[in-house]
Amino acid sequence: MEDQRLLGPRAGEKIRDMLVKQKPGMAIRQIQERSGLNHNNPTATLVNTLLDSMLPYIDVEGLQELPLCLLGRFPDRMTDPIIDKIGKSEELFKIAPKVVQRRVWLSNPNKFQNDIIPIVKAYMNDPEIIRMSMEMSAEQPTQVINQRRSHASIKKLLDFIGGDMQLYNNVMNSLRSLFVLTNDAIYCTLRYDVLMACHEANIRAITATDPSHELVWNLDACNRTLSMDERRVENIRKFFDKVARDDPVHGDIAMILNDPFTSNMIASRLLQIMIEATQTSERFGQAENTTIWTATMLNLGAHARRIVQQQKFRIPKVEANVTDKFMSTLNSYILNDAIRILKQDSEEPYQIDEVDFTEENLVALDDSEVARKLICHYILNRLAHMDIQALSKILPNFVASLRRNANYDYQSEVMDSLHVTYRSFFHSFVGILLRQHQITRFLTTRKWQTVIMNDFFLPCAAIDSAAYEQVVTFLLNAFRLVASSGRAGSIGDSFSNLGRWLETLYANRPESTISDEKNITLRATFAQIVSDAGVFSGGRYKIRQEDIPTVLPYVQPVWAESQMDTSA
Repeated sequence: MEDQRLLGPRAGEKIRDMLVKQKPGMAIRQIQERSGLNHNNPTATLVNTLLDSMLPYIDVEGLQELPLCLLGRFPDRMTDPIIDKIGKSEELFKIAPKVVQRRVWLSNPNKFQNDIIPIVKAYMNDPEIIRMSMEMSAEQPTQVINQRRSHASIKKLLDFIGGDMQLYNNVMNSLRSLFVLTNDAIYCTLRYDVLMACHEANIRAITATDPSHELVWNLDACNRTLSMDERRVENIRKFFDKVARDDPVHGDIAMILNDPFTSNMIASRLLQIMIEATQTSERFGQAENTTIWTATMLNLGAHARRIVQQQKFRIPKVEANVTDKFMSTLNSYILNDAIRILKQDSEEPYQIDEVDFTEENLVALDDSEVARKLICHYILNRLAHMDIQALSKILPNFVASLRRNANYDYQSEVMDSLHVTYRSFFHSFVGILLRQHQITRFLTTRKWQTVIMNDFFLPCAAIDSAAYEQVVTFLLNAFRLVASSGRAGSIGDSFSNLGRWLETLYANRPESTISDEKNITLRATFAQIVSDAGVFSGGRYKIRQEDIPTVLPYVQPVWAESQMDTSA
């Protein structure tokens, strides 16, 4: 059969022959009839005739873009066979207009998953996103939010979704499933960021439909200032009042509140409420309503995985052991510290009742994310204020909690919330300790070295592999910071302790939970500290071989022997 298609190199020859053999008017009418161009309504012609005549070219290399372009203009003309053809051909799919691709994703769940997972993984595995998610006390919240929100994966997901609510829901369903599978809260961050990115891009088809939008919008304002002012709190309260008791939207709300940045902001606010109660001479019970409401928000986020997994959408109450006992004990710590600070410059005698951290308080730390977040944030608050007395009292309780939950495998597919929180805490603690005033005080004051290194870092490192890694890396960074400041001469005591600290760390490492890959990195860090000790101090101090009898063979394979002090 003669090829009637009037496209490509042979088309010109056919048209010329027709014009030569017939009268021009008759030839033109014939061309119009064959091509569907003889209708009064050109748009109707394009839909009903031209598109049909172009579809056969979808398999012709070099001409594929024309029928794909027409399908992009008129996506309603996409039949199941066409969608199937495009979905099975990666070559066709890549050059198809985005609206065509979206129709394929909606019709082909496998294709949707194959294309969405790499975008999500790029966000989840980004070291900077992971680092930010571990920060319990961000110094520049707006910068952090903007950096997250401008991530390439967020832009790709917005382009992926367009304004299609069904695709948006499919993306959200994928994030829910992955969160349930892994318990990784960064999926909650991504769910939060995608919705706020839609808000910032003014995609009203989504923001006007997602019932969580009002909550996220108010929380985003709180996150940017790391505070919850009365107006925002009232807005959030009104939002919750509008949500029915067992509404499935509580699953999305819980995920949003479980975003690490948001949950830490709420925990910080909860602690501040307790601190303010002592400063205004109020007792804990007088601020109970606000405290319990804030704790309930924090607790709802902490139960996000269970709520989504079990599809039980009732807001869980904070455990009585937390509200009645743990918070009361922590409030006593806060009150004692406030009295001590107030009276420390006074000549008047004063007495502070010692606070006993009970077995029930430790059980609360075992079981409740609210309790864990509160103690972590109080410790970080006291470190930021350089209150070594408060730290000497509260840090042993953290060690006791960690010891009760030892030997955790951080490579576990389903992450344990307690250890994930404690890992973030160590990351944040070290970050604050490496600030100029704190690190100088640590390296020049025996009390700080006793409380932080001897009584806290070394015991925790012997229990927990994440703490171990953080402490070893801290030592390297701490001495490098002081060396770069030109004040190494004032930290002779620290250098005399460095060998002992390294020896204790190596001798008591939680070996069973340190992977071979991680061990290679740690060995290199140990070697770097040993070899750089003299450099740090301008040549005044070196670690002697007899100070590190077990560390020396450990670092020997990667260590430059010439930089070691071999004198007896």
